[in-house]
Amino acid sequence: MPYANNISGIYKITNNATQKCYVGQSVNINKRVREHFRLLKLGKHSNAKLQNAFNKHGAEAFTWDVEVYCEDPKEMDMIENAFISGEAVFEEPVFFNIADFAKAPMRGRTHSEEVRQRIRKGRRASTFDYSSEEYRKTLSKAQEKRFFSDPKFVEKVRYIVDHPNMSYAERARALGADTSAVRKLALRYNHLRGKL
Repeated sequence: MPYANNISGIYKITNNATQKCYVGQSVNINKRVREHFRLLKLGKHSNAKLQNAFNKHGAEAFTWDVEVYCEDPKEMDMIENAFISGEAVFEEPVFFNIADFAKAPMRGRTHSEEVRQRIRKGRRASTFDYSSEEYRKTLSKAQEKRFFSDPKFVEKVRYIVDHPNMSYAERARALGADTSAVRKLALRYNHLRGKL
């Protein structure tokens, strides 16, 4: 049994090149982390931010650790949410999480053997190029649509683009955000100034 020693709780995957991390939860951390790295090495991870960083810096830049041991699923949600929201902090900022809240849709459930066989067959048969420019654009558009459906995100972008006289650092301090994130949003959405 490759995952006989189940560890349940909160884990962290760190990009040591940028000192930024991803936080997650699992009832079997060893198995979950191996799946993350398997998908990253294949270039098929669903988290584009994490995949892009992995492609850029390579596998050797990434390490993982168990941060909190816990068995209670509600407690795991609460602790993960605290790290995502910034109420609790690691030494490295949580940067790679896409969702702004904890979610574990398959917790307590398992796929039937029939479904597992279909998944295996589908993975083997797939010729889809997850690294193609077309796929990246599709992901980017979907992500942007999701972001702009969040009033808090729209308000943040509005503040950033409507205050070009302030430095990136000043805008970051005002928003309680990271300077590089503010710079990125400003460069990406400057064309929306006065339109949000």
